Amino acid sequence: MSLFPAPIAASSGLRDGSRLRLHAIGPEDRACIAAGFRRLSAASRYSRFLRPMPRLDAATLDYLTAIDGARHLALGASAGTGERVGIARCIRLAEDPDTTEIAVTVMDDWQRRGVARVLATELARWADAVAIKTFRALFSYENRPVARLLAGAGVAFANDGAGLLRADIDLGLILRGAGPASA
Repeated sequence: MSLFPAPIAASSGLRDGSRLRLHAIGPEDRACIAAGFRRLSAASRYSRFLRPMPRLDAATLDYLTAIDGARHLALGASAGTGERVGIARCIRLAEDPDTTEIAVTVMDDWQRRGVARVLATELARWADAVAIKTFRALFSYENRPVARLLAGAGVAFANDGAGLLRADIDLGLILRGAGPASA
């Protein structure tokens, strides 16, 4: 049984015509997440975890696969070949349950092809279905692609006071720009 509420897409296309299969992340994805992490460049690892991260320990892998579908949501994308190409997750903030912190990771050789946009859009559909209103993105000053993407979408961001940039993204903004979920 999928954790996805309707109308989450089971597959989606990229700008270049490549197709992605989407699925809810669960404990069965532990080995794939570990293998994918090992394939990421040091820069991509830093961009995702906001600190040097040479490996994922068992506790982190447990956390990354402990999805409940309401407080902690995560979905993965695979290419038509079965290759895992990205993950997006969001976790509700205890102090503001309408808001989640979002993180998106795309394998280096799949970056800048629209994978992150597909993942964020489908995660937004899921989040909306469980009454989440806002994605909070934290990212480093060096992450210019994220800054350009957010600025291009009209999302403001500012210093969070801890040396990172912070953007609060209304899910309506993401969902208004998305077409209907594809099957």
